Amino acid sequence: MPRDVESEKATIEGLPPLSKDGDSHVATSSSPEAEPMPLYRIPTTFLDERFRKMAPLHPYVLLLNQDDLDDCDWLEHVAFDPNEAASREKVEYRLHTSGELCSGIFSSAYPTSPEKLGELVRSRDFSQIDATDSNRRRVLLGHIIATKHFAPLVTDSSMDYPKDWRTNYELAPSSGTGHHEDGQTVCLHSLCVHPDFQDLGLGRVLLNSWTQRIKESRTAKRIALICRERYISFYERAGFREVGESKCQYGGGGWYDMVMEFSETGFENDVEE
Repeated sequence: MPRDVESEKATIEGLPPLSKDGDSHVATSSSPEAEPMPLYRIPTTFLDERFRKMAPLHPYVLLLNQDDLDDCDWLEHVAFDPNEAASREKVEYRLHTSGELCSGIFSSAYPTSPEKLGELVRSRDFSQIDATDSNRRRVLLGHIIATKHFAPLVTDSSMDYPKDWRTNYELAPSSGTGHHEDGQTVCLHSLCVHPDFQDLGLGRVLLNSWTQRIKESRTAKRIALICRERYISFYERAGFREVGESKCQYGGGGWYDMVMEFSETGFENDVEE
């Protein structure tokens, strides 16, 4: 059962160890010339001050699964343009095949909660969070959805999914399409935050916790994603490196490849320790 974290400090420190476009408004920096530092290397005391705006939400991070399909499909289409949002079936496929690679950042609230959070709870039927309190709801504010692939960068094949996956599921599809269980690249397909809750740091906290979990679990050798040019600096500050223009034509093309190689972020040294 989800736990309602008492402060943003507890949220950040208590995260489980283990896109597209992200929570872009938080990607600015007062010193753009400074060397970017991955968020998982920044002391928690600094994160407290930077993300204190999210404190009233008491956010917490959980893994996603097929039970979250309705919420993830809703959020995907609220946050992204129609030509960039993943279809419901594609979201379902990814949650089914690689739910352990997918995370959501949640809040719990009532229809009577103040301002935007209460309005959101009243706008749709969110899951009940407490069997003893039917009015308390679990609200998905942001999510990361990912799969694994054998290619070192995100490709159109990795962005796609086998249309017969329900009847002919393969751990490593011979067509090269979709999730490959033995792949060494985690492909981050979707990082989004509800438009009403952007500019609070939720996207950065979600990305931070997720990359750290993937890194520490040794799930793969790298994380790859594609993003629009305006979001390159956001991902660079999280520890990703720009590779160049992507060959992906998803959503009309115009993407840039970003990669986080764990050997470049101290992964090998961590293993030795």
